[in-house]
Amino acid sequence: MLTTNVPDIAMCFSDSRFAYGPFVPHYIARQYVENYFAIRKTDAFLQLNTTVEDLSSVALPERGGARGWKLTLRKYDATRNVDVWREEFFDAVMLANGHYSVPYVPQVPGLEAYITDFPGRVSHSKFYRSPLLYESKRVIVVGNSASGHDVSADLVSAAQHPVYVSRRSKSKWDGDEPPFGISWKPTIREFQQDGRVVFSDDTYLDDIDAVIYCTGYKASFPFWNEQANKQPLWDYKADRLVKSYWHTFFRDYPNLGIVGLPRTLTFRSFEYQAVALARLWSNRNSIPLPSREDQEAWELHQTEKTRARRGKFHDIPWENGETTEYLKYLFNFAGLGTISGEGRIPPALGRDLVWAIENIHKYPEHTTQGKKKGDGGETVEEGWVLVANSCMNHLGFT
Repeated sequence: MLTTNVPDIAMCFSDSRFAYGPFVPHYIARQYVENYFAIRKTDAFLQLNTTVEDLSSVALPERGGARGWKLTLRKYDATRNVDVWREEFFDAVMLANGHYSVPYVPQVPGLEAYITDFPGRVSHSKFYRSPLLYESKRVIVVGNSASGHDVSADLVSAAQHPVYVSRRSKSKWDGDEPPFGISWKPTIREFQQDGRVVFSDDTYLDDIDAVIYCTGYKASFPFWNEQANKQPLWDYKADRLVKSYWHTFFRDYPNLGIVGLPRTLTFRSFEYQAVALARLWSNRNSIPLPSREDQEAWELHQTEKTRARRGKFHDIPWENGETTEYLKYLFNFAGLGTISGEGRIPPALGRDLVWAIENIHKYPEHTTQGKKKGDGGETVEEGWVLVANSCMNHLGFT
């Protein structure tokens, strides 16, 4: 297993490399997307500063009563200081509103009063920008998944040591002891009015300056008209789409699709989904969608598989080949464009990206092999691999 922080060749569209290193600031990713639209002159199709207030399935008279979609849109007119509302009708709709916008903070006794009594002390990783804001401060980081790991490691450079990390369980990159500058704590049981934070093992901390929740996000589709559409779009209890197939299609709505939901290879997987949906709606897909029964069987199998690995329904691991399987189906579904050049072809992953999927993990992972003595008598962890220049050379970054 290789672990490294190389520029992520998967975090980009196939025809525009992402020329930046690891731990990218949010404005760099935004600039990349804006430049991509501008260079390809597709920004002319954008309508910005407009919110979708309602999405309803309706019969379209101009299509002989076929079902389409009515969008109720709202745009603020600064010159008149008013909201301008309008309705538009479409044959098909592709949802691409992301799933990292609504922060999730678990309910903890006393938290609401704590936030009121100590304004600004509690925040979410969505709003984290720099460790310098926490210089010499006592900080608790809640959560030790990807965001918790990144934020706590970053804070070590500025915050007062130790940075306390509240963990529900051991993550795959945690060793037997916390890293330098970090102290592990169990889950928080209660926030008290005097500012004390009490943990599930009855230990507590006083005089805390900041609590940063790194507990993920919740999907949100506030525009979905459940009454008009006869069913919900998202099961908020199960944290998954309702009646979906391959994380992209919907059984009950052949003219509705979603892009960007699975957490795998980001922009590259967006391409595959977008091309597959475009082929479907132009009736040029190479293979048909399976029957409703087969789509239901896929959903059931995905549910069982997710439960077995204790993961999320829409997460696709890349360590076990599921990412390649997922993209391969979309690739085969879309097929080729026309001989005259219409229609984008799903991009080949290429040898470098296939190699990266098979060999590179974002974070180091500990094995269960234990420890052994090194050549100099020191204790070293088995299962760690230091990636030297050979990795960088293989990916062409040197």
